[in-house]
Amino acid sequence: MALNYRDQLTELHCQRVLGLAETMGKICCSSKHDLELLMMAAAFHDIGKIGTPDRILLKTSPLSDSEWLQMQQHADIGEKIMLSLGLKNAILVGKVIRHHHEHYDGSGYPDGLLGEDIPLPSRIITIVDSYDAMAEKRAYHQARSHEEIMEILHQETGKKHDPCLMSDFCRCIESSPLRKIYA
Repeated sequence: MALNYRDQLTELHCQRVLGLAETMGKICCSSKHDLELLMMAAAFHDIGKIGTPDRILLKTSPLSDSEWLQMQQHADIGEKIMLSLGLKNAILVGKVIRHHHEHYDGSGYPDGLLGEDIPLPSRIITIVDSYDAMAEKRAYHQARSHEEIMEILHQETGKKHDPCLMSDFCRCIESSPLRKIYA
């Protein structure tokens, strides 16, 4: 609700990411606990954007280096917000939120984690977050077609995305009601 009051587009994005993450989690998570952790983290993965100034969050042109560094802080802020809630599993959910922008090749942020050092739920969120971010029009880009998105995701596989999870995602997205079906 707080995110909806701050930025409705981000809140709607989080709802779609949650839906895609749940579908992936039913295939990839080994326990009900892991699935619940994934779903909670997916729902709140961008909560840290509450701390991002509008001049950056809503900017229509490319971010400067300093603005990009400020935008990247949303992962750390999100973890801190989650920890402050004192909820069951807040520490685990906070870690997943913190690492949802880590890249499989170690080039992501905030900690530069590599491969399977990145929590499984974070690796799942990275894929579904990327898909939805490209599927919807944003202040800084037009919406892309499903085919365009999948081509980009395949190009990023092994770099940004876990190859095994991308294989699962490819199967999931084709029958998902959240699949982008228009240009």
